[in-house]
Amino acid sequence: MQRPTSDSVYYQEFIEFQEKLREKILLLRKKRQLVQEDMADYELSVRQYQRMEQDPTSISSLWQLFKIAKAHNLKVHELLDFD
Repeated sequence: MQRPTSDSVYYQEFIEFQEKLREKILLLRKKRQLVQEDMADYELSVRQYQRMEQDPTSISSLWQLFKIAKAHNLKVHELLDFD
């Protein structure tokens, strides 16, 4: 996946989007009282998942989003709905 560069007119908006996604992923996991290690059951390495919760820019693929959505019994579009 191509990462946005800071000279893009969309850069700041994309960074805000990634932060909202990180917050939602963290909230979903905590709401279900899961620990980060539990995410390994959904084909996400513990280290990979830790990075996603710590650094929103590490959420970089549709495949990651798909697996996170599956872990929470959501469809990808539901995971991306922040309202």
